[in-house]
Amino acid sequence: MHTLPTDSLIPSHAIATGILAFIHKMLDAIGLGDVRRLDDVLYSVVILVVALFVAMLVRRAAIAIVRRILRMRNSQLAQQIIDLRIGTKCTHILTPLVIMSFIPWAFQADHAIHSILIRILVVWLYIAFAIGINSLLSLIWLRFDNRENEKKHPLRGLLISAHGVVWVITAIVSIGVVIQKDPLTLLTGMAAMSAALLLIFKDSILGFVSGILLSQNDMIRVGDWIVVPNTPANGSVEDVTLTVVKVRNWDNTLVMLPPYTLISGSFQNYRGMFEIGRRLIEVNFLVDMSSIFNADSAFIQRIVQKYPQMQSFVDDALKNGQPFNGGTAPVNGSIETNAGLFRAYLCEYLLKHPCISSQEYLIVRIMPPTAQGAPLQVWCYADGDATSWVKYESVRTQIIEHVVATAPEFGIVIYNAPDRNTFELKDPTSSQNAPAVASSPSSAAAAPSQPSQPPVANE
Repeated sequence: MHTLPTDSLIPSHAIATGILAFIHKMLDAIGLGDVRRLDDVLYSVVILVVALFVAMLVRRAAIAIVRRILRMRNSQLAQQIIDLRIGTKCTHILTPLVIMSFIPWAFQADHAIHSILIRILVVWLYIAFAIGINSLLSLIWLRFDNRENEKKHPLRGLLISAHGVVWVITAIVSIGVVIQKDPLTLLTGMAAMSAALLLIFKDSILGFVSGILLSQNDMIRVGDWIVVPNTPANGSVEDVTLTVVKVRNWDNTLVMLPPYTLISGSFQNYRGMFEIGRRLIEVNFLVDMSSIFNADSAFIQRIVQKYPQMQSFVDDALKNGQPFNGGTAPVNGSIETNAGLFRAYLCEYLLKHPCISSQEYLIVRIMPPTAQGAPLQVWCYADGDATSWVKYESVRTQIIEHVVATAPEFGIVIYNAPDRNTFELKDPTSSQNAPAVASSPSSAAAAPSQPSQPPVANE
């Protein structure tokens, strides 16, 4: 009969000695009964395997019960718990607890192996506890983001930061358990490493602070359309985390930006435009200044006959001199020139357009002349669903086409850069002013008496 040594790992109660006797019998049967400490090793393996098996059964039973209860509830919260696998993650804590309950019963309390196993299980317990806490934090964030975060503040960075804090605390406490030191002592020692930690986690710290500033100042939300200069970012914000802002461009490409980029520089956010429901349309046309002339009564009468909606404007102008009535969206123009009548007509056209707002500024004006002509600027706002990209471009294009098509009716010539050799040289000595072909350098040298003429645009 085998006797237990004084420093034995195995306790002396009947169950432990019975298991050990069975192991001894098996070792004697295969001729390994005299191998020192082999029985202790096999005893420890058997106890730990049995404990792990029991722990897995307990955990699976707990998960099944939790899932059955959640399915019976049939609520949004229950579905979110199932989707996030909260029950599975929180029940990790049962495994070390069950195994830990076997240790005092199966091993001597004063043995070194007992102490090592307890420390390993305590670290395991802390890790499982951290997994459960982080899963609950994820559930809280999801509930708040779906129900309370109506402004879509970028809170994922805060969630990741909270997860990081939990893991840092878990790591410090676990290290303290392993080396049998007070966690506060470890924190004191880490203070000396703060400079190195700041350098290592610089991007994370900047991202964390930037995320807080973006959220606190309501600078960006998920779903906002932003444009960041000097970057390819021009699209909708899909996600804001501790280290990255994900933007989906109009061509479905993804651009990843550090949050600090939005804080350190400037960016354009179109959220206000969509909230108000009006989007600026600004179009410039270059008008040939030579096509602007004084409008006589015959010209005015012809325009009124062509566009009857101009009758009230012309009557007011003849009666009051200047019919400008002020306000946000007036009809601004004059009857003195064809350009003034054209400006008045375009204001009337825009005010009657179903997609143009009359609650915002509307103006058609002539800007200071340039070398290419006098810019005719149309300034108005698309209204309602016309702020969407496709309809906005449709309305803007419709206005451009209408201006180009109606300008000739008012004698207005829209500037085009000369092309197709429209510039010709005219012979001043010719009685019929027939265009002459420009001479080559050799022919010019052969006839020096013929004066050179500047190019004149074809009429």
